[in-house]
Amino acid sequence: MIKKLVKNNSPYFLGLTFIECLISIVCTIAFVYSDTLSYADSAIFETLGLEKLLENIYSSTWWSLILLLFAFIAILNISSLYLKKRDYAFISILLWGELFILAINLNRPLMDNLTIGALFIPILIINIIAYKDQIKKFKS
Repeated sequence: MIKKLVKNNSPYFLGLTFIECLISIVCTIAFVYSDTLSYADSAIFETLGLEKLLENIYSSTWWSLILLLFAFIAILNISSLYLKKRDYAFISILLWGELFILAINLNRPLMDNLTIGALFIPILIINIIAYKDQIKKFKS
């Protein structure tokens, strides 16, 4: 089963799907962990820092949307692997673009927005490269 999965799919796309699933799981666990801590406990326990990064990029009211988008990205890439449809992989790239648009805040300093761009642009480029490589595998 795993040999067939590796043989029929791009290694870039497989790796990307695995990483995006991990990101989705870790972000959800980090949110649940930080949400269960009280303010006094959070000073004692060292948190993962991932939820603080996401909270700084997005306001805390966007947490559920961000977690939902991460889950959709992972689910769509897994569906693309299983069903061999490129549409799902394309939609996941669009969702990364949506996350990038949500992260941009014109009220912040320019350097913050450039840093956010430096974070998201490589992610988008890697997704596009993996998508194109996966398309080549679908055609063959």
